[in-house]
Amino acid sequence: MVKIPDEVVKAINNEKNPKILATVGADGAPHAIQAGSIRAPSNEMMIVGAILMKRTGKNLEAMKRDNKMASFLVLDGMKSYEVRCRVGDFVTSGPLFDTMSEKMKQVGLTVQGVWTFSPVEVFNQSASYEAGTKMA
Repeated sequence: MVKIPDEVVKAINNEKNPKILATVGADGAPHAIQAGSIRAPSNEMMIVGAILMKRTGKNLEAMKRDNKMASFLVLDGMKSYEVRCRVGDFVTSGPLFDTMSEKMKQVGLTVQGVWTFSPVEVFNQSASYEAGTKMA
């Protein structure tokens, strides 16, 4: 596990920045969604609320079982970052769930649970000569 650099955590937690979660299905097909609930509560964890997840949730279950990585992409103006993570637990109670539920209630959404992730690699994917550079 690596620590996500502070500038990347800041970009992830900026509600205005678009964030994408990419998973892989049992058939090997990639699947990507934009999710406003993607957050980094610390430099050592990422989370996403399961709100409207159907295919993504099934993919995450299989990826956890098979120890495969998911990929997050966060856009911050001309900068962007990819965080590759191991799929962790699906929590339906406790502080992470309560905080996410309260936040999503403010926009009229109901959280079924919260997926946790452990970062493995972080890359700069900005539109610059630094694209593809490993940051952590």
